[in-house]
Amino acid sequence: MTSVADPGRPADYLLLLGANMALRERAIIGAVRVFPGPIAMISPSPRTRSGKFFDYLLPGVASDPDSALAAVRAFEQRTGARPVGVVPFVDGLLTAGLAIAEHYRLPYLSRTAIETSSINKNLMKDRLLAAGIATPRYRQAADPAAAVAAIDELGLPCVIKPSAFGGSLGVRLVTDSDQVAEAYQYVRTIIDQAAATFTVKNRSIQIEEFCALPDEVSVEVLNHQGRQAVLAVVDKSLGPRPFFAEIGHRTPSRYTDRADLRELAMAACAALDLDRGLAHAEFRLAEDGSPVLLEVGCRTAGGGIPDLVEAVTGLSLYELQVRCYLDQLEDSVFDQPAAGSGLAAIAVLKAPAGRIVRIGSPSAVDPAVTSYEVLAGVGDESAAVSANYLHREGYVECFWPDASPADVPATAHLRIAEQLSGELFEVAG
Repeated sequence: MTSVADPGRPADYLLLLGANMALRERAIIGAVRVFPGPIAMISPSPRTRSGKFFDYLLPGVASDPDSALAAVRAFEQRTGARPVGVVPFVDGLLTAGLAIAEHYRLPYLSRTAIETSSINKNLMKDRLLAAGIATPRYRQAADPAAAVAAIDELGLPCVIKPSAFGGSLGVRLVTDSDQVAEAYQYVRTIIDQAAATFTVKNRSIQIEEFCALPDEVSVEVLNHQGRQAVLAVVDKSLGPRPFFAEIGHRTPSRYTDRADLRELAMAACAALDLDRGLAHAEFRLAEDGSPVLLEVGCRTAGGGIPDLVEAVTGLSLYELQVRCYLDQLEDSVFDQPAAGSGLAAIAVLKAPAGRIVRIGSPSAVDPAVTSYEVLAGVGDESAAVSANYLHREGYVECFWPDASPADVPATAHLRIAEQLSGELFEVAG
């Protein structure tokens, strides 16, 4: 494709940040539906999982603001092509996207919104608590001694976690003061390891009150130019304690019609000044209790949630995200909430602990299964339990046409994943 202004050079392009990551591939489809020109990504190497689906591959580190901006500027010097929009889909790439958007004067989230989002959970908590939003209290801990002091103040059980990461990385439940030193070192190790993949400035650790409400959901909120709409509520399933890995999602949630939940999600977005794009708000709640907000990510959900929402409502959260960042969003999405049909779910495929020696084929697949993907390979080591998003060997997607949450057992997708994993993976202990 070529630019109308200058037929002799490559066309200006839309830059997607994070669309190449697993379970976010349909972000590319959403972008193509909206943008008529080339689609670009930033990658440190040509060896990339889905680089072939992009028109331009810009050499650089997408999570590093200096490297990302340098990659875009170098590409402009080399080809003349410039970004006409930059769209983030992952928390850790928000700041890099801001650097590019500010340089090229492109529509983007405000700096304040980014700096008080879930990449700085400490600042996010400060804003939420100041606004009177129901959320667990926290204290930052510079060392194990400070963690012990925080626990003495907040009480047990509590949660220790990094202040910057998502995907359940480094999140641990602490039920006894004797666990603090080991748990603190665990979180510090996770931060150091993840820093090799993501460029993270905030390496702090915090202690948070544990919310004992039994159920967890996410609320997907669309924000644009002062308007908001709740597009979906999603039930979450978590792995075994002391970790908080997400092992399954399904929508619509049995809490979809809870007005207090929807209103609190929008109030949280307003408190954080989220002025553009999708927000992924995570809550704990019960049938007879008020919801408590855990955190808000100012980006589309991960874990395949946008695909589930699209399967049920026909709305592409990725497409809406792109439209927000190009200022091409239509008012109808706020005026006419999406009507849903059917029940969609996704669950993690988990092999037993050990080295994978064979990946087989299932003798039969449940009729609800629409697709599954194996991410692991022969020779890979499987962790004993799911501690975070890295501890999965694949996933399976399911759909029940015309079903409601009450029609399908709450753990049906998890049982399907367990049965499928048992037939797929052979492991040597």
